[in-house]
Amino acid sequence: MSQPTFKNSFTRKYRKGPYSRISPTQPALSASGKTVLITAGHTGIGFAIASNFALACAAHVIIVGRRQNMLEKASKDLSRAHPATNFHIFAASIIDEAAVSTAFRKIRQDIAEPDVLVTSAAYFPSSTNVLETPMQQMWASFETNVRGNLNLVREFLNAPRPKGVSLTNQSPKRDKIILDVSSAATHVFVRKTGVYSASKLAFTRILATAQDESSSLSQNFNLRIHSFHPGVVLTQIGRDNDHNEDTMPWDDVQLPGQFAVWLASPEAEFLKGRFVWANWDVDELLDGKERILKENLLKIGLVRKAEWAIALRRNTWKL
Repeated sequence: MSQPTFKNSFTRKYRKGPYSRISPTQPALSASGKTVLITAGHTGIGFAIASNFALACAAHVIIVGRRQNMLEKASKDLSRAHPATNFHIFAASIIDEAAVSTAFRKIRQDIAEPDVLVTSAAYFPSSTNVLETPMQQMWASFETNVRGNLNLVREFLNAPRPKGVSLTNQSPKRDKIILDVSSAATHVFVRKTGVYSASKLAFTRILATAQDESSSLSQNFNLRIHSFHPGVVLTQIGRDNDHNEDTMPWDDVQLPGQFAVWLASPEAEFLKGRFVWANWDVDELLDGKERILKENLLKIGLVRKAEWAIALRRNTWKL
């Protein structure tokens, strides 16, 4: 097959819910001492990711969003469920470059240098044929999904050099990890999502290039960028587009929550700069590591023909 699709998975097992192998309580997936910044972490997939990083013992989880009241509620709920993690909130629109810069300055002054950035905020225009999408919605998609997320990435990577570390210092550099909550719509045609697909693809492609150029970005840290499809999860965006619990067999929101923690772990380092699905079984991905690297698989681009490392047709549902 030429591309993994909803009908053809990259791994034999196609996960629709959390499983023990990617449980954030696994010692190998520990985020102990880490500071994680998540946009739109007050709801849906972002909230699940925030919760699972807390289960992985992250020291700080920072949530950035536009609505102060929802941020406060999420922080209270998360703090109650995970008292060992410090939760912080910042009300800001990611398309406001000055507000994003101010938030990062305060984070670095008052909390810690972020180790992980999760770009979960997104704008989804109304479900229409691509040429019938109002121009205002079309532009808003790129404003949030590309420009806004780039504001975050640039500030995240604008990390000051740690004290006592010189350009010739041979001590291990810290990892800085970006988790791009993307969409299968970047490479799978889904009706009436053309504008959303294009904007998500644009940002994911920019990040893939940034990973390729990462050696010249900084001498102070090692950069890892992972883009992933979080599964088909019923979120408020879906409800706003007339979906409910019965319109399709949804994936459990805890699946991308756990998968994000796994992606940030050393086990997934070989997948940097690549595009994966939260539905793919991680043991099978690890078993296919050598071939994925040798054949340069799981990168978005023009595909003539690919014999996927571990792909088999799965007998499951259709969209």
